[in-house]
Amino acid sequence: KKKIFPRFYFLSAVALRDMLANGTNPPKIMPYLGDCYDALANLRFVRLEDGEMSDKIVDTMVAKDGEEVALHENFSLEGEVEAYLNRLTESMRKSLKIILSDAVEKAVNWEIDTPRHEWLFNYPAQLCLTGAQIFWTDETQMALEEYEGGQEDAVKRYLQLCNNRLSSLIQLVLGELSAADRTKIISLITMDVHSRDVVDGLISQKTEGPNSFAWQQQLRFEWEQPSLDVNVKICDFSCKYFYEWVGNTAR
Repeated sequence: KKKIFPRFYFLSAVALRDMLANGTNPPKIMPYLGDCYDALANLRFVRLEDGEMSDKIVDTMVAKDGEEVALHENFSLEGEVEAYLNRLTESMRKSLKIILSDAVEKAVNWEIDTPRHEWLFNYPAQLCLTGAQIFWTDETQMALEEYEGGQEDAVKRYLQLCNNRLSSLIQLVLGELSAADRTKIISLITMDVHSRDVVDGLISQKTEGPNSFAWQQQLRFEWEQPSLDVNVKICDFSCKYFYEWVGNTAR
């Protein structure tokens, strides 16, 4: 069972036996989900047409911190427990991929239609932060390419844009926010400050272009549209973003 679903190694022997004994009764294994996943703590069961709550079909993931993310389609907890938990893990990742794809698509209009400080309220915290990192990577790369092409103020103009976006987030946290939104925005501010400092450093070091070590040594997130993958790069190392849900936690 552990070879089929390796996350069982995180469980105590007592908890594992209880999960295996109640695998055909999914509501009874919910208390143990948090031991198998970083954020996932519960699943929301759907209401059937006859008004009764299903004990097999779920449509929403609930995190330990209370954040909720809808699955891309209703998921059935049927069969062997280790098999359907593996399928659940894949459904979690696919759902996050689809939401991130939509977030990236809408983020193109930050400066035209929906500014970033409004866009962030439409998506889960993890995907807001990842989407922001994808665009910071792309925009910084573009600014360096423009600088290399002769636009001497390209990176300085982008630094001003970073400062403007950061100021918009600071104005948000000075107002009324839910606890969840405040956590999300403070996390984004933390990342924004670092990103702003990196851009400032590129200017002070007179970085000549996107191939300079001063830029290549930074952690960069690059979006792959066809596969909905994110390539995480630093220097000559590259790996795929894993799409493990982490919820809305402080960074």
